[in-house]
This record gives sequence, C-alpha cells and structure tokens, in this order.
Amino acid sequence: MNFKPNQSRNPSDIWQDFIAAEQKSNSKLGKQFASASYGGYDNNVLTLFFADEATCKVAKGQIKPLKDKLFKFKLWCDRIDCRIGSGAPTSPPSNQKSDAKPPKTPRNMGNPLQALNFTEFGRDKQGKLSLPQPVLESAVNAEKDCSYLYEKLNQRTLDLAGGESNTFKISFSWRMRVGGTRGFAELLLPALHPVFGIPYIPASSLKGAALAWAEKHHSNKGEIQELLGMLEGKNAKAAKIEFLDAFPTKPCLSVDVATPQWHWQNPEQKVIYNPEPHPLLTLEQPQFLIGFCPTRTQYADKVEVVKKWLENALKTGGIGSRVSGGYGRTVNQKAQLAHSKSFDFELWTQGMYGSNPPTKENNYQGNTEFRPTAIRGILRYWFRAVALGLYDAETCVTLEELLFGKLGQQGKISVSTRINPSQRQDPYLYTGKIILEATEAKYLSLIERCLILGSHLGGVGRGSRRPLHLLNRRMRGCHWFVDGDSLPLVGNEQQWRTFFKSVTDAFKAVKPSTKNYTSSPGQPGTKKRQQDVLDKNAQVWLLKDTVLLNPEKVKNWHNQGDSANVKGAALNLLYGDPQFKGVSNGGGSGNANVGGELGTPSFVWIKSIFTADSPYQVVTIFGSNHPDRLKLATELKKQGAILVYGQMSSSSQPPPSNSPKPGPRRR
Repeated sequence: MNFKPNQSRNPSDIWQDFIAAEQKSNSKLGKQFASASYGGYDNNVLTLFFADEATCKVAKGQIKPLKDKLFKFKLWCDRIDCRIGSGAPTSPPSNQKSDAKPPKTPRNMGNPLQALNFTEFGRDKQGKLSLPQPVLESAVNAEKDCSYLYEKLNQRTLDLAGGESNTFKISFSWRMRVGGTRGFAELLLPALHPVFGIPYIPASSLKGAALAWAEKHHSNKGEIQELLGMLEGKNAKAAKIEFLDAFPTKPCLSVDVATPQWHWQNPEQKVIYNPEPHPLLTLEQPQFLIGFCPTRTQYADKVEVVKKWLENALKTGGIGSRVSGGYGRTVNQKAQLAHSKSFDFELWTQGMYGSNPPTKENNYQGNTEFRPTAIRGILRYWFRAVALGLYDAETCVTLEELLFGKLGQQGKISVSTRINPSQRQDPYLYTGKIILEATEAKYLSLIERCLILGSHLGGVGRGSRRPLHLLNRRMRGCHWFVDGDSLPLVGNEQQWRTFFKSVTDAFKAVKPSTKNYTSSPGQPGTKKRQQDVLDKNAQVWLLKDTVLLNPEKVKNWHNQGDSANVKGAALNLLYGDPQFKGVSNGGGSGNANVGGELGTPSFVWIKSIFTADSPYQVVTIFGSNHPDRLKLATELKKQGAILVYGQMSSSSQPPPSNSPKPGPRRR
C-alpha cells in the first residue's frame, strides 16, 4: 500500500492521541500500551519501549490489532518494534538520510529526567537489552548542560527567601543520594524534580531532618510545633517557616556502583562469593543552596532558629540513604552517635574504582576515587570472619544486622572517613582519618577490634590480600596502615595472642558464646567460594623480614616494584612455587586451592607490617586442613615463621611434593 502518514502532524502526537482515545474507551489496547514509551517512527517502523520483558511479551501478541487501529489514525506501520528499555527518539537528524540508522541517544537530552526516559538500554554480549549503564551515563551527560538552569534556580531560591540571610550553603564530602524511588528495570533513582528534571532535595526531606533534630535536642516542644506546624488527628497547625526545595549550585550527577561481593545464601545459611555490580546515580561532592521563607513578615526573626536546627541536623546526621556507609555526609561532619574514636591511616593502593574500573576495553584506564564504602565493607568481612567461629549462622545474621543495619533499620555503628586527595599515582596514596561511631561502648570496642584486625591481616579495596608490589609491570596489592595506641603490633607471639583474645572478648561482650564453630572456605569458583573464618582450621603466621622495604622508601616503582625486598619473604614464597601461586587469567601453572584464580579469591592473605623494632609479614591461611594449603604452612615453619593463631598438629604431615622448591631470595 502506498499510504504515507499525515505529514502535517508529528507521529509522536498521533501516538499520544491514539493512546488517549483508547484509554477513554477503556479498550484492551489502551490498557496494554498505556505504559509504553514512544521510541520513534522512521521508515514506517514504530518503536515502543516497555519497562520489563513480561509487559513487552504481552504487547507483542497485540501487534496485529494495534496496526489496524493505527491505520485509522493515519499512522501506517509496516512493523511495530517492541523493545525493553526507556525509549530513545529514533527520528534521524535533518542532515541524515531517512533510511540510515538513528543515533543511539539523541543529541540534546534536555535534562537528566528526559535522558532517563528517552535513552535505550545497552546490549550485553548475548545481544539482550539489559544494561542500564548507557541510560545512566546519558542522564549524567544531560545534566552537564544544566549549569544555566542551576544558576536560575539558585537565584530563584534567593528571591523567594528574601536574600542570603535566609539561606545557607552546605557541601558534602563524598557522594550523596536522596530519594531512592524504584524506576524502570528495578533501578533505584535519586529524587529528580518533576518539572525541571534535575536532582534536588525536596523541601519535605529538609523539614523532616530539621524536625527530627529539634525534637531530640530542643526543649521547647511548643515552639517546634509553632514554627514547623503539626498534624495530630483532627488537630492541625500551619507552619510559620516554609522550607524551599534545595538545588545543587552546579552539575554534580555521577554514575556510581554498589558491588556486594559476599552474600548470605539461604537456606544453607552460608556466605558465598558472588560479586554483583549494581550501577546507580548519585551526586558527587555536591553543594546545595538551602532557603527558608516566613509565611508572614512577623515571623521573619524565627527563620534563624529553624535554619540552625537544619544546619545541626545536616552536620551531625547527614541526609539521604546509606549515611552510615559514608554517603550524604557533610564536610567536617560532627559525630552523630554517643561513642566515637578516630584513627589516622595511610592507604597505598593500585587504585580504588567505582563504576568505571580498568578493563581491557578502556586500556586499563579506569576512574579512581577513594571509596569510604570499601572501609565499611572490609570491616563487615572481618566481622564475619570472627563471628562465624563463635556463633551459629542465624545468630551471626542477627548480630550483623544489629551492628551494620539493614533495609529500614539503622545499625548500631557508623563508619566515615576524612580524606586528603591523593598526590600521586602508581601507586595512589591516600591519607586521612577513619571515624568509628557506635551507640554503646561495647559496640565501639567490637568494631575497633575489627579495624585493627583487618589492618594487620590484610588491606582494603582492590588487591587487599597482597602487599603492594609490581607484577607483570602492573601495580598489584595494597598497603594499609592504621595508627593508634600501641599500633601497629610488633612481631611478638605473646602480643599477638593477647590481641586475638581481646578480639573474641569484644564479641562476647556483645553476644556471649561458649561454643566454637568450624566453616569451610569452600572451593575455587564463583558461588563456590565461601566466607573465610578464623576457626580452628585457620592459621596466622609471623615471618620476620629485616630487609622488607616500606612503600614510602621505594624511590622508583617502575624499577623496584617487582624486587624481592618489596614483595617480601612470604609473597616470594607464594609466587616462587607453582603449588602455591594463583592461576593467572591465561591459565598455566598455579594452584587455585591456595593462591586462587579468576573468580576465586585467594585462600591466603599476606600483609607487610613495619615497626621500629623489625619489619615482618603476616600470613593468614584459611582452611589450613586442606593438603595443598598445609604444604604452605609447612614451608612457612621451615623458614622460621611463628604461628600465633591456630595450631600445627605434629601428626599432620602434607603429602610429598614433586614441585621444585623456590630459589634463593635476592637481597
């Protein structure tokens, strides 16, 4: 048929008119396609997007009646393409031929909300429309063009508030997210203004924060109700001070990622290794202008009172989600919980990465950033390593949720950081403070022990199981130093045994235990590897190394990073024997049951400790009853290592090995 669509009307308008008419008549097609996003009309092909596969599948069964009805609306379709995603206009630019492929995303998305609605999902290796990364990146790119809008909205806030005296600016030290509404494909989205389409803090969220602080700290309850209003049953009182929506002072939207690596698995009640990246949108180091407006001129002098309430609320409790993990914290935020303690620290690292890690596709050039969530994550890891040796799985889950919190439940502890920007790279060096907070002294003592334990047995972030070194001309591992009273521990057996007892005592002060539990670290392979546990089958060894080189004394990492003195005696032992070292990505010799492999974390942790007395390395072996790992323990003992945790049974002899012994160590 040679029919052409009505050239006087936009196909998008025709589609909207069609949907409106079908909904008005309460038709089956109207119900089915009302949720579809218009994706474009090109070359007699209509593209529609659906939020999920189930809705898309049902829609495909209605293509024939849809074509027939659209013909009556003068929109002829050779084909109707139903896809999963959030729709992208597919009309070609004026300088592009009509039969050419449309651009993947439109050239000007307007604002982040429009970008989210009109950008197509990416394709995975199987060609499925399932990757949200392009959608999120499109929203970020769209926001970069909103500087003028931010300027106008901030000026609007100043005008509505009656000047700077009724406003204040607040800056956040890392990232924040306010909102968390569930959007298309189950993606959690931040609060985006329904009119302007940009991120903001709703006035209701600000008022809620101020009210919560005032009710806890302000003695005059009547004044709180007078200024902020109240609604109790039939009793209501209007607020005297109005909060304004707060907008960032400049673009700050950023793609972030949450990647939980260890998961409780039911019904077995085991913790398995299965990294699952979840990309999301956050605001990176944003600054907001917050304004207030008295409802009447006679209340103008009360603005300062309410302003102080909100300032105090933000400077002590932060705002938004995941505050206890480092999000939504203001610059120089004060302690929120009753008990707190801070530690100076250094982190020498191969790099910490968020949503853009180094890959072969980007030539191993990812975007680095210090992530406070990595500190919280490693503390949770070492918490489980101890708890699973003292309690049954159900008790561990309950205690973990009590301390670290869960969805809808604030935990008893909070972890935050204050970071100095890295002044170098390859390796990166971060310095700053780790601030631990807790509602009770016993919770603070427990999480403090976990911090000291983790900083002495391993690192944090990428390469946490190895000391910092160069391997195949690429930086590997990390060095984490936490400073404090009598820290770091010296290479003394009695001091270490006393420390391990203090760890278990701190746990038992929170939850008494008279039993010991044993857990297997599992097998090589994703979803087979299980949480490491400091049980009777775990061993911790101290291996002195008088020539071990502190990272700060390495003058040239490119030339010295792979030297024996940088790697240390323990790592040289691991790397120097095929029966111990990990299996590389390309395969070859190695032992996944000791050094791990792709998708399997190593069963062995090695940490370098530098003290005024003498440097040494700490080697932690999980599941040392495995014959391959028992061989490593035997070699450590031969080199003079001291066993400070666990036991080495004299009757337990590893099977003979035909593997060559490591060569002499270079000095």
